Amino acid sequence: MLPAHAGEHIKVEPLRWYHHCDRLGILVWQDMVNGGGPYRPAVITPPAVVPMRLGDGRHEWFGRGDAGGRERFREEMRETVEHLRNVVSIAVWVPFNEGWGQFDAADAAAEVKALDPTRTVDHASGWHDQGAGDLNSLHVYFRRFRAPRRRSDPRVLVLSEYGGYNLRVDGHAFNDKDFGYRRYDSAGRLGAAFARLHAQQIVPAIPRGLSATVYTQLSDVEDELNGLLTYDREVCKLPEDLVRSVNARLRLTSAGGPPPPTR
Repeated sequence: MLPAHAGEHIKVEPLRWYHHCDRLGILVWQDMVNGGGPYRPAVITPPAVVPMRLGDGRHEWFGRGDAGGRERFREEMRETVEHLRNVVSIAVWVPFNEGWGQFDAADAAAEVKALDPTRTVDHASGWHDQGAGDLNSLHVYFRRFRAPRRRSDPRVLVLSEYGGYNLRVDGHAFNDKDFGYRRYDSAGRLGAAFARLHAQQIVPAIPRGLSATVYTQLSDVEDELNGLLTYDREVCKLPEDLVRSVNARLRLTSAGGPPPPTR
């Protein structure tokens, strides 16, 4: 399991940011900056609720009908790898996330792996998996997560986004927007739900092959209040000992030992 992680959705940070990740021992899953034309809601939205997979060779469906734009993405993908390849904390390259501007993801994964064979590649994080890369990468929010009992896929099974539970802390939010995948009105209820989620869904999936999890998310952002910390990083919404106990249970279960009870 990967307890310390920072996902970089569709942006490249200043090198100082990566330096601090190196210094603190935070693993970075680095997205490429997505592009293309307007995305079709029928392609991007339904997979969040109902498992589905579309072939990304249908470029128009994914807002990728422009051949010049596709080539520019490939150029920028190569430039991103070269720019950041010496950053110690980068553990995973992510060409595409949740179908945003996705096209020919299997080819992109192969090119990234050729450029940097030392790192893992998550070719299509979330949905519209094309069977490529090193990870079978799932995002699960609006349904119960269950790892399949039998898997023929040789890739590593990863729950790369889940949770996203919301709690507003007045005076510590960026604005009045209140997005989250499930809302709670007190720290106590949030903590109970956090523990229950891991005990009932995540821990049982580990013996079935779940190898890594990425909880959404470390801190609130501008329009989302689903972080473990508030936007200004001044308030931790969950008791630290609760988070430590959940992480300890994940680690012990993945090591094959008897899991301690989750509080």
